[in-house]
Amino acid sequence: MSYKTFEISIPADEDGYVKFQCPYCNQKFKLNASEIEESDVVDLYCPVCGLANEVSNFYSDEVMEKAMSIAENEAMNMIFDMFKDFERSTRSNKNFNVKAGKKPDVPIKEIYENIDELIEVKLNCCDKHIKVSELDRLLGVYCSYCGVKDYEE
Repeated sequence: MSYKTFEISIPADEDGYVKFQCPYCNQKFKLNASEIEESDVVDLYCPVCGLANEVSNFYSDEVMEKAMSIAENEAMNMIFDMFKDFERSTRSNKNFNVKAGKKPDVPIKEIYENIDELIEVKLNCCDKHIKVSELDRLLGVYCSYCGVKDYEE
């Protein structure tokens, strides 16, 4: 069995932040794309509830929908190719014939970065930045990189 891999580009906002969503509390927040890439994080902490999980579990619903549509499209292409091969192998058989039909196409959902009301917060512990809602900032946030509840106003 072979594995297929594909990349999904996640758009950043005008300040270079990428949207994430907590798998526990469903709150959305943003992390600076360049800070994520340079720190090679394995686990993230939700800045709102403080719970940790793998980075891939924090992908937003929009990213997951796009990944699923890409995977569905790839699966449909593989099935179509299999039936096309089967069609070719039965061409000379007078008793049994297969038609693959038209190649299916699943529309791939695009991700658009909409304007939101998230506010940038500087974290003292790791010298990183996040964006959260004003209410979350006022209540205090956890560092998405180390889990400490510490930030600078």
